[in-house]
Amino acid sequence: MIPIDNASEGPSRRDLLRAAVVGGAAVALPIGWVGSASAGPRLADPSPAGFHIGSDGRLHTAGSGSTTVVSPTAIGPAGGNLSTVRRADGTVAVFAIGSHGGLIAGFTSAGGSGMGFVRHPQGGLAPPGGRIAAVEGQAGTHVHFTGANGAVYHALYSRSGAVVIPPAPLVQPGSVLPSTPLAAFQVSDRFGVVFVGANGGIRTSVGRIGTGPAGPIAVWTTTAATPANVATPNSPVAAVSGTAGASAFFTGVDGRLWRIPFSGLTPQPVVALSSAGAVPIGAHLAATTAPTGEFVVTYAGADGAIRAATDAWRPYPEPWVISPPGSHLAGGPHGLVYGGNDYLYLGWCGVDRWFWLLWWWLRRPFPLPPPPPDPYHELRDFRTVLPTRQDFNVGVALPGMALG
Repeated sequence: MIPIDNASEGPSRRDLLRAAVVGGAAVALPIGWVGSASAGPRLADPSPAGFHIGSDGRLHTAGSGSTTVVSPTAIGPAGGNLSTVRRADGTVAVFAIGSHGGLIAGFTSAGGSGMGFVRHPQGGLAPPGGRIAAVEGQAGTHVHFTGANGAVYHALYSRSGAVVIPPAPLVQPGSVLPSTPLAAFQVSDRFGVVFVGANGGIRTSVGRIGTGPAGPIAVWTTTAATPANVATPNSPVAAVSGTAGASAFFTGVDGRLWRIPFSGLTPQPVVALSSAGAVPIGAHLAATTAPTGEFVVTYAGADGAIRAATDAWRPYPEPWVISPPGSHLAGGPHGLVYGGNDYLYLGWCGVDRWFWLLWWWLRRPFPLPPPPPDPYHELRDFRTVLPTRQDFNVGVALPGMALG
């Protein structure tokens, strides 16, 4: 496992900046993060963790200067998509589409002793390593994935990790392209997923738990949140939930970043967050919220700089640059999580490297204008050992405990 520095002294803000940037992958597991060698003290728990499926098909996680194998055997194709969820009890669940075309689930133990994996027997539903999105919500963890038949599927895992509702389509086959990205979110007391339909329109599906002849079922309401042809089919989306309600994000065919706010369960008219051409078409989007409700959505621009759009201060015409140009490939996949104390952590896989980016986001009381690049942002990269590869799908999370 990743080593843990047990120094009791708390880190300074600069130490936090130095300790927090990892290029990761899409799953999160409770891990202790080691501070920089010069800083000494480590980041206080909970601390961020990043993961990817390596070229050997096994799940790997990034530590301070190295990567560690998490799964004993292959769970899916190299660089495949993953979804990481911090569960209500502070443990972490990881989901992927395995080589059999069905769900693979990994759960950390309550004692933080490791991660166990479960292979759902129903296969052939989705392309191995395919698109997947999970969210903690009503009655457990809700997992959504894109089927090979162009349907979007849903399954529900209980708090104990058992399958309560097996995989079933929430929209009809042919509704999306088989590689369509998904974003899951909570909305009021329900759960939802957003995606670009086959017609290029943004669709949102909101579910609730109902009762069927054989037990619990998910009951869905799907809404056309935009007209057709506003986005490129297969383009990524993001979504967040917070005290101010839910929001979905997408990139338009004009290269503009758009937000779809929700009023209760209903998507509202779109709001532009950038000018035209600001976002590479097909760029990966990641989003999160602070406990006070402010959202942030990030992407890698055409110059490889990470950019962020937020409502934390006031409406600005352009997203803010929060990393140097060339930090990532244009539009490349990355993970994002709110880290407490107004910090954001972003992770992605570079050329045989992991990267962590830490941004001191809100910086209360709110400054006008937002904070400049230094010293409120810091990028850290460290060389890793194969099987890390450039541009693998990534994800990060903030576990509630450390693994021993």
